[in-house]
Amino acid sequence: MSKLLPDSYVFLAWLKTGARFVRGFNMRLENREVPYPEDEAERLAQLRQYGAVEIKGNEAFDTLTRLAANSCQTPIAAIVLVDEDRCWIESKVGWEAVQTDRQNAFCAYTILAKELFVVPDALADPRFAETPLVRGSDGIRFYAGVPLIAEGGQALGSLCVMDRQPRQLDPTQQDLLRSLAGQVMAMLELHRTVSERERNSELQNFLDHTHDLVQTVGASDRRLLWVNRAWQQTLGYSATEARQLSWTDLLDPVSLDAVEAAIAELGPGETSAPVEVTLSGRSGQCVLAEGVLKRDRDPNSETEQIWAIWRDVTAEKQARSDYQQLFENAAIGLFQLDRDGEFVRVNQALAELYGYDSPQGFLKQIGHIEQIYYDAGQWQRDRELLDSQGHVSRELEVWKSNDSTLWIAQDLRPLFDLRGERVGYEGFVQDLTTRKQAEATLQMAKDQLQAVLDAVPGTVSLISSNFHYLGVNRHLAESYNLQPDHFVGRQVGFRQSVFGQFVREFFSNPKTEASIEIDSDVNGNFRSDLVIAKKWLDDEAAVFVGIDITERKRAEAALQAELAEAAEYVRSLLPLPTEMSLHIDWRFIPSQQLGGDCFDYYWLDDDHLVLYLLDVSGHGSRAALLSVSVLNLLRSHFLPNTNFYQPREVLAALNQAIQMERQRNMYFTIWYGVYNRQKRELVYSSAGHPPAILISGDGSNPSDVQPLRTPSCLPIGMFPNAEYSNASCKVDRGSSLYIFSDGIYEIHCADESMWSLEAFIDLLATSRKQNAASVEGVLNAVRQLSAKETFDDDVSLLRVNF
Repeated sequence: MSKLLPDSYVFLAWLKTGARFVRGFNMRLENREVPYPEDEAERLAQLRQYGAVEIKGNEAFDTLTRLAANSCQTPIAAIVLVDEDRCWIESKVGWEAVQTDRQNAFCAYTILAKELFVVPDALADPRFAETPLVRGSDGIRFYAGVPLIAEGGQALGSLCVMDRQPRQLDPTQQDLLRSLAGQVMAMLELHRTVSERERNSELQNFLDHTHDLVQTVGASDRRLLWVNRAWQQTLGYSATEARQLSWTDLLDPVSLDAVEAAIAELGPGETSAPVEVTLSGRSGQCVLAEGVLKRDRDPNSETEQIWAIWRDVTAEKQARSDYQQLFENAAIGLFQLDRDGEFVRVNQALAELYGYDSPQGFLKQIGHIEQIYYDAGQWQRDRELLDSQGHVSRELEVWKSNDSTLWIAQDLRPLFDLRGERVGYEGFVQDLTTRKQAEATLQMAKDQLQAVLDAVPGTVSLISSNFHYLGVNRHLAESYNLQPDHFVGRQVGFRQSVFGQFVREFFSNPKTEASIEIDSDVNGNFRSDLVIAKKWLDDEAAVFVGIDITERKRAEAALQAELAEAAEYVRSLLPLPTEMSLHIDWRFIPSQQLGGDCFDYYWLDDDHLVLYLLDVSGHGSRAALLSVSVLNLLRSHFLPNTNFYQPREVLAALNQAIQMERQRNMYFTIWYGVYNRQKRELVYSSAGHPPAILISGDGSNPSDVQPLRTPSCLPIGMFPNAEYSNASCKVDRGSSLYIFSDGIYEIHCADESMWSLEAFIDLLATSRKQNAASVEGVLNAVRQLSAKETFDDDVSLLRVNF
C-alpha cells in the first residue's frame, strides 16, 4: 500500500510499528478451532519485533531451507512464521504455496510442542487427515518441524520438512533439523538487531529528504518545534525563523479551525483523517496542502507534541481542475462509481451514448452499473477481477434508454484515496456498434464464401479412418497425371508421405477439423498446398480439400526478402558503438524482422551528450516506421521552439507532434537524457519508460544502484496536454549507465513465472560485482533464465561506461 501514499505517510505507518505478518492481537482466546499457546499474546508481541526482517529472497535463509531438505532427504522444506490466523511461508523448497490457514496447518501444533513435532502419516492422524494440505493437490503425508524459539521462550514459527509419502526421521536427521532451526533463529535475531539500528539512523535522513512538508508543534502553545528541509524550501522560512512561528502565523482561519477540530478528536498516538489546509509562505504565497496529524510525545523531553505532515497539492489542484474540464468535454464516455458500483459522475458523452440528454438525466434514471448490463451477473465478475487484477477491460452488451442494446468496449480501474484505500472505480466506454455490425456482416460473407468453396472442384479426397482412399475428384487425380480410380483402395501417402503422416495424426486426434501446408514436387514443378481436413460419417471418414497456395508462398518469400532489406536499413540508422571519451555499446534484437525499438546518442556540443531509447507499441513495419520517424525528428532537431538540452521540453514537443489518433493508435515510451561531461551531471526525463539504471562502485551496496526515473507520466501520443519533468544526478567516474526496453525483462522463466524489472536490476548489480556486466554478458544471463530461445518482444540494451 505504501506505493499509493506520500512518502511521509509511510513514516507514520512506521511510527505505528506494524509488522508485515502480524495484524494485531485483538481477539478472544475462547472457542478456537485450533489450539493456541497460553502465551499467545506475548508470542504475537514478540513476533512483531521481527516485522522488518526480510526472509523472502534472502539467500542465507534459503540456504538453510535447502540444507534442511537435503539433510532430511525430503522434497519439501520451509521456514514458516505463524501469526494470529495464518502461517506465512517465508522461505521454501519444493512448495508453491505462500500461506496457509492456521486452522489447517501442522505448524500450529509445532509452536505448542516447543520441541521437534513429527507426524509420520497425516492420513492416520485425525488432527490432519481431512485438511486441504493432506487431501488437496499438495498431498502431504509426512511432516516434521522444529519451533523457532525467541529469547523470551515464545515460538514464532517453525523450520519444517514434508514429504508426500509416510516416513520417519532417524536420530541424526532429527539433530540436524534442530541445529538448523537454531541457526534460523540466530539469523532472525541478527537481522532484527541490524534493522533496528539502521531504522533509527535512517529516520532523520528520511525526514530531511522526503518531498512532504513535515513539522512538529507544541501541544500546549502550537508553536513550531521542528521543520524539515522540504517545509523550509516550500514556505521560504529558515529553521531559525520557523521556530519563532505558531500555527496562527501559517494557517488561515478556516484551515486553523479544521486543524484544531481534527486534533481535538485525537488520542495519544492516534493519526487523523486527511485534512485540507492553506499555508502562508514567507513571501505571502499561498500553498494548498493535504495531510494528516498525529499526537505524540517527544522521546527526549516527554512533552506532548503534534506531528503535521503536509503534501503540497497546489499543482495537483490545478491538475484536478484541468481533469474536470477533460472529463466533461471528452469525446469518449467517462464515469466514476462508488465502492458498491453506484454511479457518482458521468460525462456528457457517456450520457448520450446510453440515450440520455444530459449526465443529470442519466443519473436520475440509472443508479447502479448493473442496471445497464445486459448480463445480470457481469458486475460481480468484474468486481472479482478488479480485486484480483486491478484492471478490467472487456467488450460487452449494454442496455440503452429505449430498451435497445449496443456493444461497448469498457475499461475499469479502482480509485484510491490518500491512504491507499479503495474508494470507488473509474472507467471509460467506447461505442462498438458499428464494428460489431461490420463483424456480423463479415461473418455472413465468410459463411457464404465457405459455401462457394465447398462447391469449387479443388483437390478433394475422401479417406477412411483406416487410412485408405475412398475416392478423389478429377482435379486431384489430374495433378498427378493419374485416373481417379487409381487412388481408390490404396493407403494414403503412396505419392506424398507428408500428407500421409498428416492424415494419420488427424484421425488419432479428437479434433474434428485441422489444416496443414504441404510443399511437394509434382511432375518436376514446385507446388504448395493448404490442406483442410474435416471428419465425416461419425469420424469414420474425413474430407481433405487442397488449395493451391504456390503463388502465395512465392509472394511471402518476396515479402520476407523486402522486410529483411528494410530491417537492415533500420539497423543502419542506429549509431555505431564508440569509445570516444565514453565507451558506449549496445544490442538491438527485434522480435520480428522489423521492430518498434530505436535509440541514438550524439553530442549537442563539445560538453553535452544526448542519450535516448524509445519503444513503440506493437511490432512490424508500422512500429518501425514510427520509431525511425522519431529518430529523424530528434537527429534533425526538427522540433520548433524546443531546448534540446532540457529533456522535458523534448518529450513535451514530441507529445505535441505525435498523437495516437494520427498514428493509427500507436504510441511510444521514451527515456531521454543529456550528460554534461564537465559537471559530470546527467539530466533526464521519461515518458512511461522503464528507468535507466546507473551503477557505481562494484554494485555490492544498494546505494550503488540508482534507478533513474521521473514521476510517472503518460507515454508519448496518448494525451496532448501530458506534462513531463526533469531529474538529475551526479555520475561518478567508472560508473555504468544501462538504458533498455521492457522486452529484456518481460520474459517467462523456465518455471513459467514472469520475470520482473526488480529482478533484472538485481542481475545488473550482480553482473557488475562479477565483472560480467558487458552488454553481451547481460544478454547471455537473461537468455539462460528464459524458457524460450527467442524474446517475445523487441529488446534493446544500451550501456554507457563513464
